[in-house]
Amino acid sequence: MSDRIMNFKTKLTALAGAGLLVLLTGIGQADDTDVYIGTALPPGSEPMVMFSLDWRPNLGSTACRGNECDFLINGGYMSAVGPYTFFDVLRGVLRKVMEPLDGLKVGLMINHDYKNGCAGSVSNGCSDGGFMALGLQSFQQGDGNGAKAAFHAYLDAIPDPQGNASHAYQGAELFFEMYRYLTGQGIWNGHVGYLDFSTATNQNMDVDTPNTMWDTSIESGANYVSPLNGAGSCTKLFTVNMMFQVSQQEGDSNNEIAASVGTGGMGFNPGNSDTFPNVIEWLNDVDLGDGAHGTPPDIDGNQNVTSYFIVDPTKINVTTTEYARSGGTNAPLTLSEDPEELVNTLTDIFN
Repeated sequence: MSDRIMNFKTKLTALAGAGLLVLLTGIGQADDTDVYIGTALPPGSEPMVMFSLDWRPNLGSTACRGNECDFLINGGYMSAVGPYTFFDVLRGVLRKVMEPLDGLKVGLMINHDYKNGCAGSVSNGCSDGGFMALGLQSFQQGDGNGAKAAFHAYLDAIPDPQGNASHAYQGAELFFEMYRYLTGQGIWNGHVGYLDFSTATNQNMDVDTPNTMWDTSIESGANYVSPLNGAGSCTKLFTVNMMFQVSQQEGDSNNEIAASVGTGGMGFNPGNSDTFPNVIEWLNDVDLGDGAHGTPPDIDGNQNVTSYFIVDPTKINVTTTEYARSGGTNAPLTLSEDPEELVNTLTDIFN
């Protein structure tokens, strides 16, 4: 394990059965390390990992100026023809890291572009909050179900952001949308995307940019289909968030977030600020599989959400440290420009 991660407590989940070994690291206090080794998962209890991508101009910066990307290019994880952006590097890193993974479910969520006052409004020119780009799907050795190929194809379809063609990371609203998905509740901002990845304002992204629209396979009418329906005991939920700046422009859904759990909200006390750290911490504290949140039944164990933050080193500060602390992982990791270091960071999380 890298020196960077050795400063943290390792929480290791090792799943043995049919030759399967899945490692997930968590961060906590050294005197409360939990090690689960040699126990096969109950059916349907694969860990669920939701990625989020901060689609900002940093992704379009020039990369691979020397030979630092050769191991990705020679391995077939990146095109042999440049020039390259940091987004190209990130795509290649994810291909390499995800290639051997199996025994877990992986998804992707992204923020819409932002226009003030458009939360929940599927109407001309409105964009706000976030959407489930890819619902949680099982990763298998050999990618027999095509889930890994679909993940990479989606990233390939997203253009490099440039200047104003980028999306603010609206953290509270993005994680609130994920909460609605995880618990099978009504779609809130999932379809509010008239300005996403495009300059068009008169048609939504399902028409304008269908290759990068929301995942309709996880929807039923106006509601999400919860991935926790039918989940087995001990199911664990994680997010891995790659960020270039802090969360911004996230307050348009405060009333919905603060609403009672019975009406699809998080039930914050009156006067609480519905900020990103509050939302992250609530998801880390609450058991989403206790039968009280949306459609999932009461599931054995604690189905809370642990969140990792991999952050541009210039933005590792009090604010982003608070994100990681609220998510149960204590400190952000470095979103390095060095592809080998980035591979190591993600590998330390997964294996």
